[in-house]
Order: sequence, then C-alpha cells, then structure tokens
Amino acid sequence: MVEREFVIENEAGLHARPAARLIKVASSFMSDISIIRNGKTGNAKSLLSVLALGVFKGTKITIRIDGPDEITALYKISKLIESNFSEED
Repeated sequence: MVEREFVIENEAGLHARPAARLIKVASSFMSDISIIRNGKTGNAKSLLSVLALGVFKGTKITIRIDGPDEITALYKISKLIESNFSEED
C-alpha cells in the first residue's frame, strides 16, 4: 500500500472535468484507489463517490493505493494532480 497527500489547486476542485480525468486514470489500474478527505473515504474509480467528498480548491486529500500496480498508479495520479488536471492522454 502506498499513499500520498496533495492539496488540490484546481479552481473547480474535484468536480466535473477534473473528477472525470482522475476517474479515467484511476480506472486504468487494477489496484484499489481511494481518496481520503477529513476522515471520509471515497472510491477514486466512482464519479459519485469522488463528488460526494466535496473536494474544493485548497482541500487537502490523501490518495491511498493498494494493489499490484500501485507504484505506477501513484505516479500517474500524482502527475495528473500536479498538472492541475490539464494533462491529456
């Protein structure tokens, strides 16, 4: 299991397009990927789960990944978040 903290800098937080981009990347991996905010955990592969966390600009989140491709998944998700969700596949 690997995890890393991030502060979301995107103006929209994790809503609409940014959430969809995160879910697209997360869904491409076999590992279980969770987003944790203030003790609430959401499945990073589910749009409703991500939106229910209410992640706005400036929110601190933790990405937790557990599975066979966790290192690659953390790298790709980190790159996406650090680019302010602007990377295209």
